[in-house]
Formats: sequence, C-alpha cells, structure tokens
Amino acid sequence: MIKNLPFLLIAVFPLFAFSPGGQSQRSPAEKNPSVQNTRATKPSEISYFIEPFYDSDIFRLIVVLEFPGDKSGETKITLPEGDGINSIRFLKTLTPNSYIADSDKPEIKIVKHIPNASLRIYYQFEQSVNGKVDPGNYKSAILKRQFFHFTGARFFILPAFPYNLEYRIKLAWSYIPDNWKLADSFGADERNQEIVCTLSNFRNSVFTGGNIKIIPMHLGNDLLYVTLPREGNVSEEHFSAIARDILIEERNFWRDYTQKYYLINLIHLDSGDETSMTGKNYYSLFVSRQREIDFNFEKRIARDLFQTWFGERIKFADPERLLYWFKEGFAEYYSTLFLLRAKLISLDKYADDYNQVLDLYFTSPARNEKNEALLTDDENDKYITQLPYQRGIIFAHNLNFTIRHNTNYKKSLDDLMRDLGERCKNESLIISGGSLNALIRFYAGDEMLSEMMRTLNSGSPIKTTPDALGPCFRMEIDSRKKFIFFGEQYDVPFYRIKEENGAEAKDCLTWFGVD
Repeated sequence: MIKNLPFLLIAVFPLFAFSPGGQSQRSPAEKNPSVQNTRATKPSEISYFIEPFYDSDIFRLIVVLEFPGDKSGETKITLPEGDGINSIRFLKTLTPNSYIADSDKPEIKIVKHIPNASLRIYYQFEQSVNGKVDPGNYKSAILKRQFFHFTGARFFILPAFPYNLEYRIKLAWSYIPDNWKLADSFGADERNQEIVCTLSNFRNSVFTGGNIKIIPMHLGNDLLYVTLPREGNVSEEHFSAIARDILIEERNFWRDYTQKYYLINLIHLDSGDETSMTGKNYYSLFVSRQREIDFNFEKRIARDLFQTWFGERIKFADPERLLYWFKEGFAEYYSTLFLLRAKLISLDKYADDYNQVLDLYFTSPARNEKNEALLTDDENDKYITQLPYQRGIIFAHNLNFTIRHNTNYKKSLDDLMRDLGERCKNESLIISGGSLNALIRFYAGDEMLSEMMRTLNSGSPIKTTPDALGPCFRMEIDSRKKFIFFGEQYDVPFYRIKEENGAEAKDCLTWFGVD
C-alpha cells in the first residue's frame, strides 16, 4: 500500500499533502486565497472527487464536493444519514473567505461564503462500524482496505438542494489501485462518471468497489453487471447465470424494461447468517464466505428481486403487518415459481417445496390464530411470524386456480398481480385491505374472497383447492397423530404427480407458465 500519498484530482482540483495522522496540511489554495477555481459552474452541477487514503492502521476515502453556492452567501449541506454522520472526519471548506457553521440540526451544516461562490467542501470518510460486518450493521457504509460498499445516503455529503429535481452529478475517482474495480447504480468500471438524476435517486443508489470481480452480462438490449469477491465458495459463472436468469423472468413477469442497467452484488459477511438490500436498479446480497449455492440460496435471490417491484414500487398501507400474507406470502409463492420458470428447479422440486409449506401450516399450533395476532403477539414466536408466509403461499395457489377456472383459463394470478402493479404505478395506489379485497373479488369472485376473509378474520383453516397444481397432480390427505399413536390429529393435504403424467410433461409445465 502507498502511505501518505499526495494526490491530484483532475485539472480543476488542488494538490494536497497529508500528515501521517491523516490530517491534511495546508493546500496551495488555503495558503494563497487567490488560488481558487474560477471555472464557470452551471447551477445544476455537483461534483465529487474521491481517492483512497492509507495509514498504518486507518483506511479512509477522501472526498471533495464542489457545487455552486447560494446568492445569499449562506448554503446548507446535509451530512450522511444514520451512522454515516459519525464517519465524517476533518470537514472543512476549501473555498477562500468561507467557513462552516452548525445549525440547529446535527445533520445540517451552513456554509458561509461570498455570494454565488463556487464551493468546495473537503472531508474524509472512515468506516464507523468497528469490527465485523454482520446482519446488524450491513446497511452502514463498509470501508476496508480491499473493498467498499455503501449507499449514497450513507456516504455523500449533499448540498441541501431540492431532492426531486435533476442535477448533473460528476464522480471522479483518483489513485485507485490497479487491481480495483468500481461499480455503482449508474455504471461499472468508470473512474470518471457524469450522471443526470435527482438527488433522491442519487441518495438511494449503491456504490461498491475494490479487489472484486465484475461480470458483464446482457438482459436483451440492456446491461447487467454482477460483482462478487475473488474468494469464496460461490462460483462466479454459476452465481451470475442464476442472477441473470431470475432477473429475466421477473422483468418479463412485470413487463418492465425501464431499467436499462442493473447491478447485482454478492458480498461476504464476517459473521452472522445472511441478509440483503435492494434499490431501484440494484440488489446486494450479503452471505457468509462458506455459503454455497443451493435451492434456498436461489430462492432468496428470486424473492429479494421480486421485492424490488413488490416492496419498492408497490406500497402498502399501515399497519403493513396485516398485509404480510399478501406482501410476504405471495413473494414466497412467486420466488419458487420463478425458479421453475427459469428452469433452475424441476416440477418435482416445486411440488415438494409446496408440500412442505402445507405440512408446516396444517401442523402449526398457530394455524387458527386471527390475522390480528401479528399486531399483538411476540415477534419471536416463530409460529406466528411464519403464519402469514404459509397462508399467503396457499392463498396464491388457490387464487391462481380459481382465476384460471373462472376465466376459462384465459387469465391467472399473474394478471391480477400485473393489474395491481399498473394501478400502483399509474394511479399512485397504496395497497390496503379494501383495495386488495376489491381486486380479488373482481378476479376470483365473492366465494373465494369470503373463504380468505374467514381465515384471516376468524382463524378458520384454509381449504386447499384439489386442482391447485393443475391437471397433472392429485391432492391426497395424510392423516396422522401428533405423537404417532396419540395426541392431536393432523389432516395434512399434499400433492402427488398422477402416474399417467410425467413430471416434466409439457402440459404439466404449461400450467405454471413454463415455456
């Protein structure tokens, strides 16, 4: 590593030198007030100049923000949100005859300056999360000597401009190690970027880089970049292929091709289980170094990507937990269905997975709980927390059959979901119990809606539809006691492929929308 490296950030940026402690010595611009940037800056321009700083036990990123100041001589800036505010070091202004003052809010600072001055704000960013990266702190900015990952909101100081307006934002990375790769929500392997977007989109974007691999792929005419560590149990070819195939299925499902660029990141956690975060056109999956690709791994990707549309773009009314059977349960249903449609699992595996859900639900001690139990019960009760997922998956199968049957097999649950998505997009619909019930009644009829409401409102057991898996399966009942010979009796439905049908017969797969 290069220690205490002087740096030059393109032609418009002054030269700085750094002391071993990380504090900057006075730059030429600070020593001589006549040395300042006189480049005409359009009001819509915001520039960031970024480079790494190394010390014996510290790694930081140095950032200089440049933007036009207000004609009043006072311009507000917004510090990073969350614990990002505690990561800022050596904040100061490099613009002559200016200084930074506090406001009545810790996240807002006021720059005092000559009216209409071109402002340059200097700071260093140091990871505030000490120790290991785990599911409890993964949303914080990760900043290590070999790797970084953060959202715009957690890292960048922003001028306090209106978030809903578009600006020309420039990013320039300097003195990046030769083996480093860069990727963000706007492109990959670009050390100088010019972006036109709203500050809201910029804040909600993701930025990653370091000693990582970047796999470029195509989504038709659009681009997908997959990033992952150079070490680990996950094959880059396997991971990038399943990520691409699942994303293609989900884009086709929603018929949404508005995102011409997509970024998927695989990141190693130092401890803990696994977790993820999604944005408008990115997905970051955090797993242990020992994690291998299996059915649950693939299903997690499918479910999380589904939430990019279902949770990010389709909004739900409060209390949201009362709609978990739909939001979470239907996401679970479609995650397995997308794996089948992408030909990543067999029809036998699909049926086995659904049979496991049925077994868990019909033997659950919470199966007769009302939906309202989600609001009052302890979240640590696994039976209560799993209940909306189980109910949602079963509801989805029943609904799909009923819609297909009622429309002479011209429509399916897919049509209801896409209709819902379009209404949320075009009518700014917020999903509530009332709006959801109206849509279910329209597609599936009063009888199906009444059965679902009885389950949710009074805890009545769900009646599984015998033909929910299509014409190639028959439903059977497994009757057994809780303790083999005594105790509560469970009548658990399950689905078995009909002997006259092969599990991969075309008609069997067509039912599930497999081409």
